[in-house]
Amino acid sequence: MSPNTTVVVQLNIELPSHPDTLAALSDLLHSVAELPGVAIRQPGLPQHRVSTWDSDERLRIIPYSRTVLRRGLPVTLTRLEFDLLLYLTERPRRVLPRRQLMADVWGIDEPLNSRTVDVHIRRLRDKLGADRPRISTVRGIGYRFDGGPDVVIEPAPEWAVV
Repeated sequence: MSPNTTVVVQLNIELPSHPDTLAALSDLLHSVAELPGVAIRQPGLPQHRVSTWDSDERLRIIPYSRTVLRRGLPVTLTRLEFDLLLYLTERPRRVLPRRQLMADVWGIDEPLNSRTVDVHIRRLRDKLGADRPRISTVRGIGYRFDGGPDVVIEPAPEWAVV
């Protein structure tokens, strides 16, 4: 095979619709995509629920794979949006000042009059859905996560623990 030859590999794999399986597959595909010269084309996939047990209204946060599922569908978050959501959900019903969020999530001291946290909170609210606000604004202070039992932070399975 000459160096200019391209090999196209197409796979059809039947997997159980479970967040752990889908997260592991996603990690594998990201590793393949990082190989030199590899291009991955993904045909348009229909949106479907991850599984029947996850089709309820709960918000599932899977930290070890940095995945968030809402109504069984993946929610696309940036790195900072995910970090902010996880930080808030791990501290339910606590009022967290903007300065503390900037220091703990961003790792920097908040400049005066910065709207960074406010913008990220607004984007999170938009992506998580406005039908049930989970992140409350405490005027003049910061934010509080009020998700309660409808939010699940998944523990890492044994195979994912290093």
